[in-house]
Amino acid sequence: MNNKFYGIGVGVGDPEQLTVKAINILKKLDVVIVPEAKKDEGSTAYNISKQYLKDDVEVIFMEFAMLKDPLDRVAGRQANTRVVERLLDEGKNVGFLTIGDSMTYSTYVYILENIKDEYKKSIETVPGISSFADMSSRFNFPLVMGDESLKIVSINDNTDIEKELCDTDNIVFMKVSRNFDKLKKALEKTGNMDNIIMVSNSGKDTEKVFYDISNLTKQDIPYFTTMIFKKGGFNEWKKFSL
Repeated sequence: MNNKFYGIGVGVGDPEQLTVKAINILKKLDVVIVPEAKKDEGSTAYNISKQYLKDDVEVIFMEFAMLKDPLDRVAGRQANTRVVERLLDEGKNVGFLTIGDSMTYSTYVYILENIKDEYKKSIETVPGISSFADMSSRFNFPLVMGDESLKIVSINDNTDIEKELCDTDNIVFMKVSRNFDKLKKALEKTGNMDNIIMVSNSGKDTEKVFYDISNLTKQDIPYFTTMIFKKGGFNEWKKFSL
């Protein structure tokens, strides 16, 4: 089998931030798979990549529904994986687009979890620029320096945010939009309201940057929002971005 299944990280919004390798692979795809959380929701990943795709490429919008029952979620992922396998059996080069990096909170990994062994040698993963790497470069501040620590935290109901803030020098907070009020409360309680940068829709026309979140509520936070906490603060770095 000479054809391949590619997982392609396309960054967070700027089509010029795709790697040369990603662009070259996009140009030769027969089928591009675009994940959706909801049917007919559309795709940022597709909008970033479409200028590099062949005119006759087949586009499949694949739903990965966030169902309450874990067994239903697994069944949906398995069904989607069978679609990928059928396309590979037809001899097609198949690309799966993913926002940010291919292996960082990516829907693509659900396909890898469920794909049959005979297809595994046909898989190639292409990394992309994650939201936090994009933010640090776009606004000219270091993620880590010297012996500092860095932790990526996906916030959920069980996350002890106050403990995370006390224990780590630098934190990337993901999935901010659905847990913003909890995060804001923890920052206030620990005296860290001035030690963050939050970016929504980084690299897009709708990009918004916040160093002050005191007047924001959960309703103000778009889905594509990442926050970075620095225990040492951002004051010495703001001069490069303001």
